[in-house]
Order: sequence, then structure tokens, then C-alpha cells
Amino acid sequence: MKSAAAKTLTLLAIAVVLASAPARAQHSVSLTWTASSDAAANPSLAYNVYRSPTCTGAFARLNASPLGATSYLDAAVLPGASYCYQVTSVLSGAEGSPSNQAAVLIPSPTRGQQSGCAHRGNLVTWLRCVAAVQHAQPKRGKPAL
Repeated sequence: MKSAAAKTLTLLAIAVVLASAPARAQHSVSLTWTASSDAAANPSLAYNVYRSPTCTGAFARLNASPLGATSYLDAAVLPGASYCYQVTSVLSGAEGSPSNQAAVLIPSPTRGQQSGCAHRGNLVTWLRCVAAVQHAQPKRGKPAL
């Protein structure tokens, strides 16, 4: 049975956080949502974050225990993969209805990122490679659709 305090949430923002290192880059997904309207009256209110490869697929919980914060960083994402997220509120063991869903596509590595830049000899050549890979990366902080 759903608790009166465990209400439906709105997942507000989702953004791909691009790695700063060009070679073997590891991206992450930053999620934020609004607190339940009953959060102030229920300090023990917490949240679960769920992910699926598709918005119609089965969702798996990402956090080991309910979160007290209204944000989550998913660092276990793969380049080129798509994910769909939703959040639920939890109060006294009762879980609320899922939030709206938010989908994201993780950028694939560029050719330079895939091969990396190995420092074997000429420092100038290596620096040019690093600069080219960095230039080819999408700009940081742009939200994914």
C-alpha cells in the first residue's frame, strides 16, 4: 500500500557529464528531481533511482539504500548506450509511484578517443593528438535529449 506521503515526483533535469580526459573517457549522468511536497513534514522521506536501457523495459534500482538527497550521479554508463531513468519516493518502507521518465544517449567516443594518444617519442606529436581529441569532444554541461 502506498503511503500518503510517498507521492509522485517530477524528474526535472538530466544531463550527461562529459569526462575531461579525452582518452578512454568515462561519462556520467546527473539526475535531479523535485522533493516530494510532503518532504518537509517527513524528514525520513527518501528516494530510489531506477534505470533501464529503454523507457518501456524493466527498470533496475541503482542505489543500494534509499537516498536522502534529490540528486544522483550515475557513473556506470557506457559510451554509445541509451538509458531511461525514473525516481520514486520512499517513506516507512512504502514506495510511491514512479516519476516521469527521462531518457539520455551517452556520446560515443570519437576516433581519437577510441585510439587514444600514446606518448611514444615526440612530445609535440602527442600534444597535437591530445588537442585534436579535446577539440572533437562535445562541449561540457549540455543536457542530453
